[in-house]
Amino acid sequence: MRNSEQRLHGAIVKRRKVPKFSLCNLPMDMLSGILSLLPINDAVRTSILSRKWKYVWCSHTNLTFDKGTMRKHDAKAFTGYRVPRDEEFITRVDTVLRQHNGMGVERMKIKFRLHSKHADHIDRWVNFAIASKTKDFVIDLSGYAKTAFFRDLSCGKRTVREEPYNLPLQLFSPNYGSCLRCLELTTVSLQLPTDFKGFFNLKILSLVDVSITDEHVQCMLSKCNLLEFLEIAYCRMVTSIRMLHPLNQLKHLVVDICPKLQGIELNCSPITLKYTGKYLPLIFASTSRLTSSSILFLTSQSALSYIVTGFPSTLSRLETLTLFCKERERTVVPEGPFKFTYLRNLRLELVLYGQETRKTDVLDYSYLLKIAPFMETLELSMWMNCQHQPYHKEDGELRSGPPHQHAHLKSVRISGFFGHKDQVELALHVLRSSIVLEKMVITPKLEISNGLALSDCFYEEKHYADGYRVATEFVCKADYHNIVNVVRAPVRQLWKREGTVIGDGAKGVAGVC
Repeated sequence: MRNSEQRLHGAIVKRRKVPKFSLCNLPMDMLSGILSLLPINDAVRTSILSRKWKYVWCSHTNLTFDKGTMRKHDAKAFTGYRVPRDEEFITRVDTVLRQHNGMGVERMKIKFRLHSKHADHIDRWVNFAIASKTKDFVIDLSGYAKTAFFRDLSCGKRTVREEPYNLPLQLFSPNYGSCLRCLELTTVSLQLPTDFKGFFNLKILSLVDVSITDEHVQCMLSKCNLLEFLEIAYCRMVTSIRMLHPLNQLKHLVVDICPKLQGIELNCSPITLKYTGKYLPLIFASTSRLTSSSILFLTSQSALSYIVTGFPSTLSRLETLTLFCKERERTVVPEGPFKFTYLRNLRLELVLYGQETRKTDVLDYSYLLKIAPFMETLELSMWMNCQHQPYHKEDGELRSGPPHQHAHLKSVRISGFFGHKDQVELALHVLRSSIVLEKMVITPKLEISNGLALSDCFYEEKHYADGYRVATEFVCKADYHNIVNVVRAPVRQLWKREGTVIGDGAKGVAGVC
């Protein structure tokens, strides 16, 4: 007993002798690395902890200046903070950069609504990034999200803007060009110097709402040989993105709504492609590496026709395709040997227009099962922007698509199902043709992305109810394996004819056939 007590006492003594761990005992470079994981405003606050901590934050390697990190305390505000005014934001950024040691900056981001009037201040910040050899540099002077650009330009809205800030020529000097790995510019004006040598190590280039000419785009691309990611979005002056110089390292290309753009021709072989805008030729040296593509046409274009005839036959490795189209006319698709051998995931977003008589036919999309024989998931989001005609037995017998057995399709989701006759016919064709199908979800709810369809409240009372009824009555009857799930769309509010609210907040209900 005495021996056990001595052993226990010895263990307690040893435990007491273990020195307490303190962050202050860590090397200065390690402390600096830890603080760099914090937002800059929180890192600066550690300077009041002790003498040793006073200047640790001055080696912060991730400098993000936006309305969140530069916010002002305000006891009257609901959150206790408020967004700083222009002068306050500028003062706070200047204060931080004056105390920073200007070394080892990995990333510097400025995101706040500023323009040419603030050029002197922004120039100082750019010069700091150059002097500190910042590797990732982000300047976003728009003050709002990219979705705001999309909303304005997709509907042709013309906004009155302040004169954009002109980037200084020092940013494109050879000394800094060898350090930069990532350059993201938003709402600025860019003009390259005549002796521009290039960004030798640049891998990411994003130009959003940038005032830049075709010539300067071409010049910049020709001198960024290691570029892997390129984004050109909402640039109102760009009419052509053309580069015959090989971009052998380019893997990811994003082009979003450049209103004057007439064509894209690049000497590259991208892996992913995202395009939004009007229909135009997309020409690449090769598309043999392309595995994922997302294309959103804002002008009328048949999705089926574009899939069969608009895509090059070299898309042999495409695995995931997302396509948005507005259709007004039915297109006769030519028969041919074209097939997506590697396509596994397909998402189509279709806006089908029509006045008194709609000219499009949803059943035509049964052809997809033939040209994508190894497809595993299919998402078909529709907006029937036409006269509402839910199917009844009195409307005639349902047609059948061309007989075909698909041996790989496992998951199908059809949204925007308002119960039109050709919608029912397509759902039945897919159900009967897919011999390994595990689930089919049908919902009347609109799931068109980017806000390009009307709000739910226009359809909840009539269209959504009809879609649920028709799918339950006709599609479920053909479901012999219990795999169809008809989802009643959530109803936010029901209206009387006089316009008064009689209920709200009803949750969606799923009915399994």
